[in-house]
Amino acid sequence: MLQGAHPLTLDSKNRVVLPAALRRELPEGELDKMELTTGRRAQWLQLWTRRTWKARVDEIYDKYDSDDEEAENFIRDLMASADEVDLDKQYRFVLPDNKKKQAGIVKDVVFIGMRDKIEIWAAEAYEVYRASREGKQEPPKPRGL
Repeated sequence: MLQGAHPLTLDSKNRVVLPAALRRELPEGELDKMELTTGRRAQWLQLWTRRTWKARVDEIYDKYDSDDEEAENFIRDLMASADEVDLDKQYRFVLPDNKKKQAGIVKDVVFIGMRDKIEIWAAEAYEVYRASREGKQEPPKPRGL
């Protein structure tokens, strides 16, 4: 299971290494190419194994009617936000300029393990988020209540 917060810094070529603690939790054979997408309201990026990304897309497609225009727009935006990234032998990958700009990333990032995906935050934005959550660790109400 992907978990934990892992601060890192981009190198001069906009590369960042996938943290070892997160790599160990990913399936063998899924560390050469991954999918990078935009998170909610472009506040962070999301990194997925290709298999997990495909399962997520299939789940979304199954949820909506094919003739639902709003669903089609949502799916289009979702699919357009996806970029395949190649990891090198040191498990580094380039953060594309457009994705860096969307998430406000300059140099320092924080990788957050989120069960089956990895969030990548601008370090400054993550600190603001953490400060806003101080003392608010109460879980939300479960679905259906």
